[in-house]
Amino acid sequence: MSEIIYPRRKVFLAFFLCPLILGFIAGIIKTVAVLAELVSNPKLLGSVRGAELLLMPFLTPLLIQLAFFLPFLGYALVIVLIKVKKTPHNCMVVSFFGSCVAASWVLFFILNVVQNIKGAQYSDYVIELLVLFAASMATCWLTAHFFLPEGSQVEG
Repeated sequence: MSEIIYPRRKVFLAFFLCPLILGFIAGIIKTVAVLAELVSNPKLLGSVRGAELLLMPFLTPLLIQLAFFLPFLGYALVIVLIKVKKTPHNCMVVSFFGSCVAASWVLFFILNVVQNIKGAQYSDYVIELLVLFAASMATCWLTAHFFLPEGSQVEG
C-alpha cells in the first residue's frame, strides 16, 4: 500500500486564496451593477471612468485578499497543521469555521465604525454580514471539496 503525503502547499494556498475567488465574483457583480446603473441613469455617465469600470473585476479580488490577509493566513495554517481530510462532515465544519472567520473579521471593523460614527447602528449591517457569511461558507465548502485530500489516501 503506497502512502500519499499530505499536500500541505496545495491545501494552504487553496484556503489562503479563498477571499480572492470570492472577490472575483463580487467584482463581476459590482461591475454589472454599475453598468446597469449607468444605463438606467445616463446623467451619471461622466462620474465613472472607463478604466475604473474595466479594472473593477481585477482590483476587487486583490483588495479583498489584502483585507482578509491575516485571518485567512491563520485559518489556512490551522487547516494544514491539523491535516484535515475530505469527508462530508469535515467539509461542512471547515466551511462553517471559514465563514465564521470572515464574518467575525468584518464584524470587528463594523464595531469600530459604529462606535466612532454618530447615527451608525449595528442593524445597518445585518444583511451584508449574512450575505458575507453565506458566500464565504459556499466558497470555503467548494475549496474543501476540491482541494482537501481523501481521508483514506493520506497518511502522516
